[in-house]
Amino acid sequence: MGLNTSADAPLPVGQVSRLIGGWIDRLGQVWVEGQITQLSRRPGAGVVFLTLRDPAHDISVGVTCFRQVFEEVADAVTEGARVVVLAKPEWYAPRGQLSL
Repeated sequence: MGLNTSADAPLPVGQVSRLIGGWIDRLGQVWVEGQITQLSRRPGAGVVFLTLRDPAHDISVGVTCFRQVFEEVADAVTEGARVVVLAKPEWYAPRGQLSL
């Protein structure tokens, strides 16, 4: 999808971010492989936060997992573990941030 923009007719950052979010929403769920580099299991929180890193490249993405789902695999999942997850990519438009 090409956009018709120029120096005289640029798109606002917010519009670009919304367009990126729309494209990412169309991806649906994807299987993703990576290494857990940060794991945060905050007491009382209904979710667990972790960072999934591609060990072959300098790229990482934040992951939010429902605690109930995480607890089913918690014994096998630690920082440094390589995992495969089924996740839905999401774009947080106000910050221009990708997460799973």
